[in-house]
Amino acid sequence: MASPVYVYEVQAIKDAMHGLGQLKEETFRICREGIVEAETLLEETGREEQVSKAMLEAARIAEQAMHARVIALEMEMAAAVAQLAAATPGNPAVMAVAGMKIAELTPQIAQAREDYTQAVRHREALERRYELALKCVNIAQERLEMLRMRFGAGMKRLEGIADRGISRLNLAYSDLTRYASRAAAEATGEAEEWQNYRPEEKKPVRPEDIHDRLNVSNAVVDSILEYLYATDMGFRANVDHYAGEILVGALAGAELKIKKNMVGRLCEEIVIRTFKPLSTRIVTQGRETLPDGSYTKVDLLVYGLTNPLILGRGEGMGAREGGSLGIEVKSGQGKYLYSQLEHMEKQAIGHNGCDMSCVICTRDINDISPERQKELRDRLRAAGSPMIGMLPRKNELDAACIDFVKRKMRNVQ
Repeated sequence: MASPVYVYEVQAIKDAMHGLGQLKEETFRICREGIVEAETLLEETGREEQVSKAMLEAARIAEQAMHARVIALEMEMAAAVAQLAAATPGNPAVMAVAGMKIAELTPQIAQAREDYTQAVRHREALERRYELALKCVNIAQERLEMLRMRFGAGMKRLEGIADRGISRLNLAYSDLTRYASRAAAEATGEAEEWQNYRPEEKKPVRPEDIHDRLNVSNAVVDSILEYLYATDMGFRANVDHYAGEILVGALAGAELKIKKNMVGRLCEEIVIRTFKPLSTRIVTQGRETLPDGSYTKVDLLVYGLTNPLILGRGEGMGAREGGSLGIEVKSGQGKYLYSQLEHMEKQAIGHNGCDMSCVICTRDINDISPERQKELRDRLRAAGSPMIGMLPRKNELDAACIDFVKRKMRNVQ
């Protein structure tokens, strides 16, 4: 009997095509930005070179002017000294004029020489600046040419690889889509309808809508598991490991690990896919610091709700469009869920930044005694994260995961 093809296996190929196209465009964008940045840097260094050159020319002119002033003042001093030397002792008026001239010129010459020395130093400093500016222009030019050459070759090579990969994936997607439509039309259609769900614009999403989304069928569960197996190498390795244990006769141990590890992941994925069509962004395993300095990991933070959301009656059970939602996901039998009460109360503190929060658990909560169930619900509501038991029962999900692993034993034989 041929193995069924699940819609998420097809979707994984479609996602790969989209991802490869995005990778190409993102790489092209980064390369183009790098070249533009290098061009901008060359322009800036070019402008600096021109500014430095103009400043150097101005400094040279100023230096020449200072030098000319020194020479002019020294010539005046020489003339005054000569006049003083030529004056006869009997001509005190001429001697007085020459002496006054010398006294007047002496500090002027000293200042002019100091100004000239400073002008020389300034010109030398600007010569060094101009030399550095020229080096920067050369470096920027070399960098731009290198980036154009390397990025050009890399972009051309990547474009060929990406286009060939997308083409091959597209052929595989078409073939698998046609096969899927023939091989498992009913199951595929059911899973695809669940996956492609979109709420009506502006229409509030009500508790019954969330109930229907979380109450997944076997076809949807298998599709999610197949998608994880096809796209998450860590998940795939765990599944193959469990399958290998079953093959060597360690069934009990393998089933225990499946129930402990796989089912929790499956529940989180169901919740993620339930709320993904209702939001613009979902963050998983976000770390939130608590008032006492400790921290907790929040399973899901749902941001940018696309529709008003109502999870139940009472205060704190609704959020407006654009709002946020913090979610903890718990799977387990009733006794386990009750044992996690204090831990869930602590986790609820990590939801304080959200407009609404809740704990979504398996329907096993209904197996708890009425008294304990009331205590559990009341305390979590008081903590700000009411408990919603809408996921399938733990034993149903256990059975689905164990059956999935057993079907994969052929992969490790």
